[in-house]
Amino acid sequence: MFIGSNLENVRSLNGLSRKELSEKIAVSEQAIWQYEVKNMMPEINKIYDISKLFNVTTAYFINEQRNEFKEVSVDKHSIAFRAKNYKVSTKMLNKQHSQANYLSNLTSYLFSFVKMPVISIMDLIDELDTFIMDSEETSRDLIIKQCANISRNKLLSDKSNDQLLFQLEKSGIIVYEKHINSDADAFSFWSDTELPFIILGSNKGNAVRRVFDLAHELCHLLLHRYIQFDVLSADEYKAIEREANLFAAEFLLPEEEFVDDFNNLTKKSNPDQMMLLKEKWVVSIQAMGMRAYYLGLITDVQYRYFWASINKKGYKKKEPLDESIQISKPVKINSLLDYFFRENLLSPEQLLNDLKVEPQFLSDIACIDNRILFKYMNTSKTKQHELITNLFR
Repeated sequence: MFIGSNLENVRSLNGLSRKELSEKIAVSEQAIWQYEVKNMMPEINKIYDISKLFNVTTAYFINEQRNEFKEVSVDKHSIAFRAKNYKVSTKMLNKQHSQANYLSNLTSYLFSFVKMPVISIMDLIDELDTFIMDSEETSRDLIIKQCANISRNKLLSDKSNDQLLFQLEKSGIIVYEKHINSDADAFSFWSDTELPFIILGSNKGNAVRRVFDLAHELCHLLLHRYIQFDVLSADEYKAIEREANLFAAEFLLPEEEFVDDFNNLTKKSNPDQMMLLKEKWVVSIQAMGMRAYYLGLITDVQYRYFWASINKKGYKKKEPLDESIQISKPVKINSLLDYFFRENLLSPEQLLNDLKVEPQFLSDIACIDNRILFKYMNTSKTKQHELITNLFR
């Protein structure tokens, strides 16, 4: 029996329409509809073509998925998806929802092998909720800035911004990295199991951009977790994004310390003067210029000169130190798998068999390091060979 819903899920996960899939495997769009809706069995060679295209096994379409992967564990409305245009296409939203749902279910599957980790980020949320409730008469901007300061003290304390990703993972936020559409940066959401997720784009390759994305998405997780993002008006969307940007600026460049650093510069309107600050704060020169202007550290004339210099030097596309500052990578999920394999709680073969996928699928969808799988797959084969050899000695 062919399970059409599994085809529909993996097609959506990869962001393909029925028409696009039909063109890739040389069948009609009507045929794809029949496969998905009527569970009509494709020709055997077409099943192989589809499996190869999506890096899954043929069993993916013939056998039922595990219970964890049958769940809709993420509300589509709750996904904080940031793109150049606030109204992204339905196709893109469906893709991001499918990916969010799969990663949430994958995490539930992996956590089923261990005791549920402590989610210390919930303590911060309780503290922020109490603060906001007690600050009804305070302006929204001041509330956002105070929330950013509380969050920084709780998550980073005296640590550098380059430790942010690690500290977020340590707090219980699940961070994945994957290729996202070129006009988008990152997205975040809460699952129905009350786990917070941040999905980072692997296609940016810029350390300071990544740090900003993390702080921006952190604001959405902490302060915007009840908002239905896909039904916001243009003005509402801009207001929410402005709050996240304000939060990120205050979180990454706390006012008192940044003012001290900036006032030590001899030529405040010269972007090249900010290179040392960029190295310290892991924040772009452009963002620091905007922060300085917002705090009244430079005049209108100096700010115009700053941007004229940015354009003249080509820094809008590529700044100094962009290639030398090391980009941080999520480690929790890969470390968890390495632990499972090392302690024989799970084998790579069992993982791939349970999910009915090839290693490349996990690399593309969740940025899981294939070297970990292959390392322990080879180890298993070596142990098996040694056992057989010993039997015949």
